[in-house]
Amino acid sequence: MRECRVELQLAQEQIKNLYTFKLLLLGAGESGKSTILKQIKLINRWEPSALDKEEVARGLKINIFDCLQNLLEQSRKFEYKMDPDDEETRKQILRITDDCEDFLNPETAKKIRKLLDTDAVKSTLARKNEFWLLESFDYLMESLERIADPAFEPTEDDLVMARVRTTGIVKTNFDHKVVEEPKVVHFEVVDVGGQRSERKKWIHCFDNVNAIMFVNNLAGYNKRLFEDQSGNRMQESLDLFESVVNNPSFKDIPIYLIMNKKDLFEQQVRKLGQGIAIIM
Repeated sequence: MRECRVELQLAQEQIKNLYTFKLLLLGAGESGKSTILKQIKLINRWEPSALDKEEVARGLKINIFDCLQNLLEQSRKFEYKMDPDDEETRKQILRITDDCEDFLNPETAKKIRKLLDTDAVKSTLARKNEFWLLESFDYLMESLERIADPAFEPTEDDLVMARVRTTGIVKTNFDHKVVEEPKVVHFEVVDVGGQRSERKKWIHCFDNVNAIMFVNNLAGYNKRLFEDQSGNRMQESLDLFESVVNNPSFKDIPIYLIMNKKDLFEQQVRKLGQGIAIIM
């Protein structure tokens, strides 16, 4: 009787494994891999916990800080002048090194809003293809006062737009119901960091992969890398994609190329018109 139960359990496990699919999410940094994973989770009725929302709120504040620091540093390098009050605010933000998410409050939001209206910052933003800046920058600035509010509660859009850099290996499991047998298909989606420093960890995820989803950021054709502001995001993605498709570990694995951020790409095309060129 015991042997029958063991055999039954083994058979059930084999059937489950037959309908379990491991998907590997690959792509360069800021390609939108983690955002796609969040959207998959939301489609499958994922309810973010209080801890998830706290992480998103913190992530949005860090996103604002990172963008502002780089923007203001570039405005200084471009030698754009400000009046004394705005110059002091610029210096204060550039001096911050620790607890950057704590710097944002309603008072500092007013100062930031004033900075954004200066000719120096506007002129710097007109040259934003020359330095790193998150593609969600406009969204972050539109939401500045809302995020700075002490009672801020992230929305679903905030969950998707927050940029929290993936470090290590993040595994997400979910079930997808189907009409026919086996009624439920199991998925394990593995998301790994896309920054150069994280790619050495990819090899630990290669076993038993059923498919690879390689995410490319279309809007990165004229954007700089976070980790190397002399590098172009599109070229980085092309080089990485070439190394993935030529990797012997993946020779029998289907690879799906996802062209992400199409909406941002279209906006840039309309704005720049015929002046489009990949910044190498």
